[in-house]
Amino acid sequence: MTLDHATIVSLGSRLPPSLGVLGRLQALLGDADADVDDIVELVNIDPALTFQVIKLANSALYGLRSRCESLDEAVSRVGFGDIHQIVGLAVSRHAFQGELPVYDIAGGRLWENAVAVGTLNAEFAALAGGDARAAYATGLLRSIGKVVVNNFAPQVVYPGEARAPSAHAWEKAQHGVSAAEISAVLLDHWRFSPETVGSVCAHHAPEEQREFAGAAARLHLACGVVVGWGCTLPGESADWRVDPAMFERAGISPEEIPGAVERAHARFVACSMLEWSHAA
Repeated sequence: MTLDHATIVSLGSRLPPSLGVLGRLQALLGDADADVDDIVELVNIDPALTFQVIKLANSALYGLRSRCESLDEAVSRVGFGDIHQIVGLAVSRHAFQGELPVYDIAGGRLWENAVAVGTLNAEFAALAGGDARAAYATGLLRSIGKVVVNNFAPQVVYPGEARAPSAHAWEKAQHGVSAAEISAVLLDHWRFSPETVGSVCAHHAPEEQREFAGAAARLHLACGVVVGWGCTLPGESADWRVDPAMFERAGISPEEIPGAVERAHARFVACSMLEWSHAA
């Protein structure tokens, strides 16, 4: 069963609308003329997202001394950098909270992997002089294509690593396109940056990407490192190469990796411990 561009976009339109908000927020935060009112107006498009952003701003993760009572106050007090992280957490949680029976992915696992990869990818981007904010969103949403595959053909089930070591290769064989390529189509449709789109599309094989090879390699490395964090996805472990050639392609030194991994892992643990029903 082949997934074409029109079908991908159509299936993507059934996903939470807040996914598009994150793409527009990323562009807005890159605009020197943007202010708090612009961000509030954008986030307010989705009332459920607004509610979650206020709750997360009030959580222990951000350590505010007094509670925020409105979105305006939350944006003003946590700052532009953290508001992007908060929106990313809320958006990805909404999109990835369900189970994916096609891949035998339990509820919450896809979100844990998204936060782990996004957080580490941002650290790697900072080391390489790249856009850490864009790298965070890239890591968060790289697997949105798996949700589309799951919804498109629920009867076509990934047989597991013993029979198909690479889910990426299995997706292409079954549907003519991989989940990563599906993600790239949707990220482009939602107006994420060309670097985000290109790196997601090619992160399983960064050597095939020219323009955004560094970003694709950093995302590849982030996926490989988080295998050791206990939140990898079925059929992915064998795809990642954490080696000197990949470090060189990513533009980061192996000596810099331990510090970045430690910082990212601490942030990931803090995020994974959030009690979403009691975040306020």
